[in-house]
Amino acid sequence: MPDDYEAIYSVKLMQADGTLRAKLESKEVPLCSYHCVSYIFSLKTQPTGFWKLIANGVIDESSEFEIIDEKIRPINYRLMDTIRRNTRKSEVDFDWSKKVIEGFYKDRSINFKLEEPILTRILLQIEIMHGKQKNNLQDSYLIIDKDEIKQIDITSSNTGKKISVPFGSYDVIKVSHQSKNSNRINTFWLAPDLDFIPVKLEQIQDNKVNFEANLVQLIQ
Repeated sequence: MPDDYEAIYSVKLMQADGTLRAKLESKEVPLCSYHCVSYIFSLKTQPTGFWKLIANGVIDESSEFEIIDEKIRPINYRLMDTIRRNTRKSEVDFDWSKKVIEGFYKDRSINFKLEEPILTRILLQIEIMHGKQKNNLQDSYLIIDKDEIKQIDITSSNTGKKISVPFGSYDVIKVSHQSKNSNRINTFWLAPDLDFIPVKLEQIQDNKVNFEANLVQLIQ
């Protein structure tokens, strides 16, 4: 895993401006004799400029996880979205001893058997970083997204391309992911010189860019 970090991105969402803070932090598990470190990865999106005048809220997502045998194992997922007119909230817990996933998304309950290796929606980013770092990125992953379990297909291109963002210019590896039967493609440009932290993120839907984030600050 990379060391703890916080990456700050400038965001374009359709015609709106905002900021995205991606933060990875480790914490010691109290009274523990085995697997005594867990991690929390969080994404916090806030509007700026004109967008803030019409949607003054925040999208706050976080997921706690462990590393077991070099594999990411989620512990929980939390979402609080107050940007929308009607607040959206989700809480999901992974009980690996009972092999169940329980929680809710909005007013819908979540209850799945925990039979396969699975990630939360936002931990897919950490898995992609981790996989490229270890050179063992898989072709597909299972994630829980809202109240569904989805298969996400991965494509990767080591083109040696260099891109420039406000934080600097970096050689990057391009990794895209897409769920089956979806017309949305999400892409990360990972910088090996920055422990494979993305310097750019993008989402394309119906051949149009509807989300773009560029790195402006990195705290390590």
